Order: sequence, then C-alpha cells, then structure tokens
Amino acid sequence: MQEAGFPVFDAQNFEAEVLARPGLTVVDVWSPSCVPCRQLSRLLGQLATELPAGVLIGTVNADDNAGLIARYAVRSVPTLLFFKNGAIVETRTGVDRRQVLKKAIETHA
Repeated sequence: MQEAGFPVFDAQNFEAEVLARPGLTVVDVWSPSCVPCRQLSRLLGQLATELPAGVLIGTVNADDNAGLIARYAVRSVPTLLFFKNGAIVETRTGVDRRQVLKKAIETHA
C-alpha cells in the first residue's frame, strides 16, 4: 500500500489528518495479506492524478489499527471510507471497476 505514495493514517494522526481536514478524504482500509487490497491500491494510484484538486487518499492498515476498525465498523478489507469535512459520507467494501470508483470519489469531491 505504501508503494502508491499515499499518506498513512493511524490512531495517532487520524483526528488531525482525516477528521479535522476540510474537503474529501478517502481512507483505504487494507491488510498486508489481502490480495484484493493490492488491486485496489493500484487503482487508487492510477486515479490519484485524475481526481479534483483537494481530494486526499490515504491508507489505514487494519491489522495495526483495531480501534479505528471497530470505530468505523469495518468488517472486511478492502474498505474505502469517504470523509467529507470530517464526517463519514460513504463506505464501500471490495474492489470496484475504475470508472465506478472514480465516479464515487467525484460525487463527494
């Protein structure tokens, strides 16, 4: 996941980097052992250059952040959490097609 160059969020920085941030933040919840997570990371990396200004994509390692996973009721990985101005506005589980994912992000941007 880190190979895509996305910021890494955890319990220590989540409040400041996600909840206090204006605009859209897409949080990719993943696990190192999850093959679909790697596929989603590649898709997000491709989309990152095409998204509207101000959209931030970051990651949370589910294995290392049980408190965040419980707080947002993440039941499986990969999961995308969409935060707009600090409030969760959408949750998506699994890997969508590229255009579906792009449209979902643009809808909230």
